[in-house]
Amino acid sequence: MIKQIKNAIIIFAKYPQAGNVKTRLARTTGNEFAANFYKICAEHTFAEIKKIPDNNIAKYLFYSEESEKDKIRKWVGSDFITYAQTGNNLGERMKNAFNKIFKDGFEQVLVIGTDLPDLSANLIKDAFDKLSKTEIVIGPSADGGYYLLGMKKIHNFLFEDIIWSTDEVYAETLNKIEQNKLKSAKLTVLNDIDTEIDLKHWLNENASTGNQFLKSDIKTIYPSNKDIKL
Repeated sequence: MIKQIKNAIIIFAKYPQAGNVKTRLARTTGNEFAANFYKICAEHTFAEIKKIPDNNIAKYLFYSEESEKDKIRKWVGSDFITYAQTGNNLGERMKNAFNKIFKDGFEQVLVIGTDLPDLSANLIKDAFDKLSKTEIVIGPSADGGYYLLGMKKIHNFLFEDIIWSTDEVYAETLNKIEQNKLKSAKLTVLNDIDTEIDLKHWLNENASTGNQFLKSDIKTIYPSNKDIKL
């Protein structure tokens, strides 16, 4: 770690293998499309993070399985420091990742996922700016979860006694923040796309907003593109 760098970002990612990513989306669109969608979103996430100078943040990628190590490192190259996730559920995995990075001496740490097509470098910068003025920063997703969480020191209780992958995750997390009298800031709501309904909502109802270049790319591979209005 370079001593003057105080900020770090953690990306949680999987290798985009058909059948192993976006399984809820794959139920109606097929494994191949779901994997391609995930790959496009993940690489968009990587690109946005790489826009932030290396002397501003340290960039970490925690992949889901130890067996993915070689594929992940070949995929992302040397732009990210890579580690395997550890833990029995999403909460444990995030908690363990935060603990590891804080032990390296960082003062502000964010964690994000890789299925957010509207994520931007400016939003990440805004998250760090907000975090510098408070104790917790959180980015709510439209499905009731959150796509980003940032803190200045580890608060293990934020990852405990929560039923993950439900529409109550964000509300339960806010409740824990309030119960423990922590100051927090909220980011803009983004679409975390898990199902084909989520995808169609993003492509159709939000047609005038979001990442138009990414929408165009996804429309070209979407197997039901006849139902998508440009």
